[in-house]
Amino acid sequence: MVEESLERRPGGRSGALYSLRVYPAFRLLFGTTLATNAAFWMWSLLSGWLALVLTDSPFFVGLTGFLNGIPMLLVSLPAGVVIDRIDRRLVLLAAQVVVAAVTVLLVTLLWLGRLQPWELLVAAFLSGAGMAFVFGTRSALVANLVGREALANAVALTSMAQNAPRIVGPALAGPLVGAIGLTGAFAVCALFQLLSVAITARLPRIRPAAGGGSFWRAFLEGLETVWRREQLLALMALAALPTLLIFPYMNFLPVFARDELGLGATGLGVLMALNGLGAVLGSVVVAARRHYGESPRVLVVSVSLFAAAVFAFAHAPVAWLSGLFLLVAGVTGAMYMAATNTLLQLAVEDTVRGRVFSVYLLTWGLLPIGTLPAGAVADAWGAPLAVSVLTVLAMLAIGLVTLRFPVLRQTTLWPERSRTAPRIG
Repeated sequence: MVEESLERRPGGRSGALYSLRVYPAFRLLFGTTLATNAAFWMWSLLSGWLALVLTDSPFFVGLTGFLNGIPMLLVSLPAGVVIDRIDRRLVLLAAQVVVAAVTVLLVTLLWLGRLQPWELLVAAFLSGAGMAFVFGTRSALVANLVGREALANAVALTSMAQNAPRIVGPALAGPLVGAIGLTGAFAVCALFQLLSVAITARLPRIRPAAGGGSFWRAFLEGLETVWRREQLLALMALAALPTLLIFPYMNFLPVFARDELGLGATGLGVLMALNGLGAVLGSVVVAARRHYGESPRVLVVSVSLFAAAVFAFAHAPVAWLSGLFLLVAGVTGAMYMAATNTLLQLAVEDTVRGRVFSVYLLTWGLLPIGTLPAGAVADAWGAPLAVSVLTVLAMLAIGLVTLRFPVLRQTTLWPERSRTAPRIG
């Protein structure tokens, strides 16, 4: 096995695309992230629209989102142990194969005209389980593929690769539904997943970061690491709030588009694309301004503005104003997510990185907990009220968490730790 140490590479250290210029392996990760997330965001639009078509129920739309997100709660923690103890490339490849297989099976059932609502729920759950491994493994891989001087830039570029498809994916999905139907649109989604599998297979092998010992002991070590470090605990507490109280709005975009704004699938795609455009802009800002991604204060400000933008979207009376607020929500939400990921990367050593990020992904498992009751409220009193209540609660909770953890009000970077990334070969 040929080993290549991940020392700092020659070349300029400035510019938004620094990590892509200098690290070939990171370019592969960037490519597979683009393909996977193009499929992911198409799935988000298409599955919500399909749920609405099959049942005409906002609650069922929320239930679909619930089952797509609940695997984050069920598998993210044990997934973290796997990510730290097994070749991360292999874990990522296996997870993406599972997601691709589920999408292909759904396309087959649609093509045969045999898809039942309960089958959509099962597919949402299985796809969510695979994506729980994908997200966790990809986050851990970033620090393995770039030098430390490029970490903040690489995290922001990964965020951009995750969010850029939110422009193309939904914008493509809407017209595709009109042109070739839901079956054809889901087939394109499956093709993106298969492309991602092909790119992932070219990534270099990553030596396991953690040593031996029992699975249970390794599992507990990840939880203890977060609990005993004030910085990590503050980040996790703040990360849980937008997932629980702000991001559920994404699952109700089909309801807003059809019932509040009078738009069809194409209009829904435009709204999601504007949100994605904002997310790309926010990611580029963090990639170009390294100190933004390393500042706890920027993290707090961006997540607060994110909540305010979503609240404004819920009350926008016309489509163009809704699109504007979704654009702002995309910018601020992406800045918040990039800053959270960067601060986590800087705060932990590689031997526990997968497990710490699995705890972070556990906070994403709170999304269905917010989505399901919000769906019930939307059924009874409308989607605008449901989203408004959640975002007001989010802004209050963000203030309380910031008061509880003074470190979140600082402008300085997290204390830096010297570390050597695992060798690839």
